[in-house]
Amino acid sequence: MQSISFAQQPADQRDYQLYRAGNGLLCLLIHDPHAVQSTAVVQVAAGSHAEPDDLPGLAHLLEHMLFMGSQRWPEPGSFPARVAEWGGRFNASTAPRATTFFCAVSPQGLEPCLAHLTDMLTAPLFAPEQVERERRVIDAEFQTRLADDAIHAQAALATQLHPEHPLRRFTAGNARSLAGDAAELAERLTQWHAIHYRAGSMALVLHGPQSSEQLLALAQSSADQLLAGRAPEPFALPLFAEGHLPRQVDWQGRSSQAERVLLYPLSECDVYGPAARWLCDWLNSPAPAGALGYLRERGLLDELQATLEADAWGQALLRLEVKGAEVEPELLLAELDGWLQAMREQDPAQWPQAARQALAQTAFDLGPQGDMLDSCRRYAERLLSLPAEQVLDLAGASLPTLEAEDWQRLLRQLRPDNRLLLQRLPRLLGGELCAHTQTRWQARALPVSVASTANLTGRVGPCLGPLAEAPDGLPWSSVVPGLRLQRFAPAAGALRTRLAWCWPGDMASQSERRWLQAAWSLQGEALAQWGERVGVALRWSLAPGQLVLDVSGPSSLLPAFLRELLTQLQTPPSPYQLPLIERRSRRWLQQEHDALPAWRLLQTLEQERAVSARRLRDPQALWQRLCSQAQVIWLKPEGWPEAEQARLAKLLINLCSQLMQPFAWRCPLPQLQRGQLQVSEVSSKHTDRAQLLYLPAADDSPLEAACWRLLHHRVADPFFAELRTRQQLGYWVVARLHRRAGRPGLLLLVQSPDQSHRRIESAVDDFLAASVQELSALPADQLQAQTTHLSQLLEQQRQHPQHSFEARWEDCVWQREDQLAAEQQALLELTAAHWNAFVSRLPQSARWRLLSRQAGAD
Repeated sequence: MQSISFAQQPADQRDYQLYRAGNGLLCLLIHDPHAVQSTAVVQVAAGSHAEPDDLPGLAHLLEHMLFMGSQRWPEPGSFPARVAEWGGRFNASTAPRATTFFCAVSPQGLEPCLAHLTDMLTAPLFAPEQVERERRVIDAEFQTRLADDAIHAQAALATQLHPEHPLRRFTAGNARSLAGDAAELAERLTQWHAIHYRAGSMALVLHGPQSSEQLLALAQSSADQLLAGRAPEPFALPLFAEGHLPRQVDWQGRSSQAERVLLYPLSECDVYGPAARWLCDWLNSPAPAGALGYLRERGLLDELQATLEADAWGQALLRLEVKGAEVEPELLLAELDGWLQAMREQDPAQWPQAARQALAQTAFDLGPQGDMLDSCRRYAERLLSLPAEQVLDLAGASLPTLEAEDWQRLLRQLRPDNRLLLQRLPRLLGGELCAHTQTRWQARALPVSVASTANLTGRVGPCLGPLAEAPDGLPWSSVVPGLRLQRFAPAAGALRTRLAWCWPGDMASQSERRWLQAAWSLQGEALAQWGERVGVALRWSLAPGQLVLDVSGPSSLLPAFLRELLTQLQTPPSPYQLPLIERRSRRWLQQEHDALPAWRLLQTLEQERAVSARRLRDPQALWQRLCSQAQVIWLKPEGWPEAEQARLAKLLINLCSQLMQPFAWRCPLPQLQRGQLQVSEVSSKHTDRAQLLYLPAADDSPLEAACWRLLHHRVADPFFAELRTRQQLGYWVVARLHRRAGRPGLLLLVQSPDQSHRRIESAVDDFLAASVQELSALPADQLQAQTTHLSQLLEQQRQHPQHSFEARWEDCVWQREDQLAAEQQALLELTAAHWNAFVSRLPQSARWRLLSRQAGAD
């Protein structure tokens, strides 16, 4: 292994080392003494763009086939079983230019799981009968994806691209595109794999508590198994044929909401460079000088999300996703052109570049925040596309100062005659159909409108300044009975906290809480963008009877960030913001209704008691009422400065006066009674059938929870293997341990594009009956071995920051004391008598069967 030096490393107590193996494999090794899990990510520089023209979807099929057995472990599905044995998770994905494989497991499981993963990548078995089976799975996945507008948007875009550009191809794959003799297809898979799965086109990232020497030994072992060499580089082709733009394409989507996406092809564009970063900052900024703020102020849109997607050889595609106000495209484009013209005339030397650089340096020094698996996946992607000195620099700390010439060169490409407008419509009459997806579309020339005049003088740019100082607060005390507070010891270097605003009784319906979520997310929008640059993540969500806020980030920044956020939430929405809030909440509601059938069933499972809808007469009064009536549950990390605690106490009391009253919230989810069979039909706009069977526990005792955990452990893999792999009922097949209203339960979910509800119900019931019979005969030695193993996995969960946090939150909401530890002990004490009594009760347990039904169908 040849060592490659970094110019600088984050000051986060992790040790980063980069090596290149003799066969070309790039290996990034991250020794993290505080890690409780180990991660392995492999990135292959070959995806759907590299497929042969006559077999669209071959790269996707290959990704599936790598899990269907290899030389050392020929049994299909053996890798998922191995990962589950070590309490981990895994997945893979095929992108246009790369394919990624990853797993995160307990540290002891890294060596066996990495060895297994390497064998999959190196020596896969392409048995024709297995190829035939996975071809059907690919087709089922494709049929399911037809309900997702993303695949139709890509199909509509493909009709406009350069005829020879690989992005024009159909990449998902289905039975028709992968048709032919299974043995011949297996041979093509073998050939394609031999060309592209070469060490020189691959990157490996390992992260864990193992020493640097141990990680290096694991990397060397993996490298030794890979074939030397590098796959051929793709040819550079323009994204669009000369003279094809400007263009507008209308296409019919599954969603009932209209949406616009504006695309600009760029050349000589470094998507990681300073000009590209500043461009996205300015476009996404809700400040008055940002494109979002400027266009929002004129009532032309509600939301704008700008992203840059790299293509090849310096090409990129700037994507502007626009949501909101229904105005004519010509008006929106004219105002956007005016803003771009004004920005072209700006001198970057006048911008707060030093502040932006200081933020990036702070983020770099703090190191990656949140789930390290996400960071490892980004590192793997950058290893194959960037110089070594930029691989670790996710925030852009090492970027040079942006020069006016570079800025103007980029902005000159954002011309009215160099763009494509994709417009999703709920219904489209006439037009053509895309070959594989049958997406209806029609195209026409996009008129070049005259740019409006934009004056940005005196307007504030992207939010880059430090957090403001808060006034002195009240001392933290126990005189706030409406605040349920629980403290926990956080992991080293980072903090995470969660607050849930709760309303006793029926004081706040779900639609009203959704409206407040839209309001508060809008008020904290600029601060959230600031936080993203330094590793602070903010997320709002709804739970039964609650509006939940999650905030995580560096321990040195998070307390002040939360204080600043709560300060911003004190001010009622302005008249200017009210229509934005109303449209955002309606859009979220429509997205819920448009969700895939399986998601609709999961939503219904967590649906609370129906509350009569109140008409939204006075939004300002609604905001005041919701704030004044709310009480709060807060899971707070230990070690916050006393001054910050006092300030937050005052802010919470000012925001929610009901905190001075006794805590009165109760979970609004109704309980199912023993022996009860409840059947519910859930409307869906999609043709797929989905069915969910939920079996809840009789109570929330540790012994009951231990039995349900063992039940899930015994049936999860067999359920997937039987209903998805053998019976081919559908692509989405899952058995999950699911807590509802504080109690555990077993969730069995199937979504199918072509099987009837009767067929799905019969298969699920037959599987469950056979499982009960098998479980009742579980030998005592196997019972002891599996309860011991599950107890060890629970101990690992107690050490893992994410699992530990969620367990603490459950304890806080349901007022329990270390439920995971109690369940762990119950597993060790579980006897054959306890288990057999539990299994014998299963046929009489409560059951809730939820069925999707297409809206309007008989």
